[in-house]
Amino acid sequence: MWRRIAAVVITGFLLTGLGGALGAAPAAPVDGAPGELAYDRPDPVARGVAQLQRRLADVPGDWAAWAALGTAYVEQARRTGDPGYYPRAQGALDRSRQVRADNDAALVGLGALANARHDFGQAERLARQALSANPWSADAYGVLADALTQLGRPAEATTAVQRMLDLRPGLPALARAAYDLEQHGQVETARELWTRALAAAVAPADVAFVRQQLGDLAWHAGDRTAAAEQYRAGLAADPHLPALRLGLARVDAGTGHTDAALSAYADLAAAQPAPSLLVEYAQLLTAAGHPDAAREQLRLAGAALALLAANGGGDELAAAEVALAIGDTEAAVAHARAEWRRRQHTDVADLLGWALHRAGRSREALTYARAANALGTRSAGYAYHLGMIELALGDRAAARRDLARALALNPHFSPVDAPAAARALTLAGAR
Repeated sequence: MWRRIAAVVITGFLLTGLGGALGAAPAAPVDGAPGELAYDRPDPVARGVAQLQRRLADVPGDWAAWAALGTAYVEQARRTGDPGYYPRAQGALDRSRQVRADNDAALVGLGALANARHDFGQAERLARQALSANPWSADAYGVLADALTQLGRPAEATTAVQRMLDLRPGLPALARAAYDLEQHGQVETARELWTRALAAAVAPADVAFVRQQLGDLAWHAGDRTAAAEQYRAGLAADPHLPALRLGLARVDAGTGHTDAALSAYADLAAAQPAPSLLVEYAQLLTAAGHPDAAREQLRLAGAALALLAANGGGDELAAAEVALAIGDTEAAVAHARAEWRRRQHTDVADLLGWALHRAGRSREALTYARAANALGTRSAGYAYHLGMIELALGDRAAARRDLARALALNPHFSPVDAPAAARALTLAGAR
């Protein structure tokens, strides 16, 4: 779930610096003690939307403003987790094209919207159409890179990222380049790029986004202290980025502060009830001995999937997660397999392999689990799933290797799976 959040954030990162681009004033300094969180600071994206709406009330034929408004709605959907913004984005972007059919800004916005709705094939088509209208559009290459990444075409995605860097080597391009490096397991180089991106960040939202990515890298490496520092620094810059509070909740869960973690998850689930977040919250509730509350979160996750579908989106991978969490392994396999037919991303390979294993089909699962690890992504979850499948197949040496790798990458990667990995490693004969 955390890896997919990163990908979605990259998709939404098209709007970096929105406040500055729209002429909004920079955020006021935070008063109080260092690290104090200013939750009442106005959301710069919401301010930008209001400015654009006023502009269009005065000049309804401004196709560029319509395109910017539509793309801002995509960003609002990302930041709030509310798919109700998708139809608004669609309407604004369609209006922009009605005024000027061949404008690449609207096509880029529609591509970002398609990525947000997980229609990655359509996003690729729209990005290429935008590039036909304007071959020098760095934003179009960004949307194209996002789509190709999610479609499981990493070499093409890297080429698109490089082209974006060539055209405009700013924060959005650096962010995508760093994420591309992470996907290939080049974590230290990715950290260097994120550090460069932090130095280039000016708007508070950009600083917060980069801090989140640095925090994620620290978390995935098992450095809980560094992760918490980055997340808190990000919240001091922009308190409206939920992924930062989610990161802190994970740190709390990993350090045994379960009550604080549960409280944070409850707040996040109420504010941004994304299906995968609700599944993760349910897993923590189960681990903490609250099965009834966990079942309620899974029920809400199903409702969130229905709401996403009602607003033109879809997420077979999240549906597979929900099905696994409620114990419907065959439904999980069906959802994950349907997603695999659409795109061969490592996340899809990992979850399809895990669903097959949970359904008692470990021999078939092994192919997908190996595919998930083949790109080199340093993921404790990937390694754990592969190790468990190998153990089920009787390959104790391979299981010891991959389970140990999972715990070496991050011994606290999941409140449920990390203890299971430790127990399985003992069973495999390593402890």
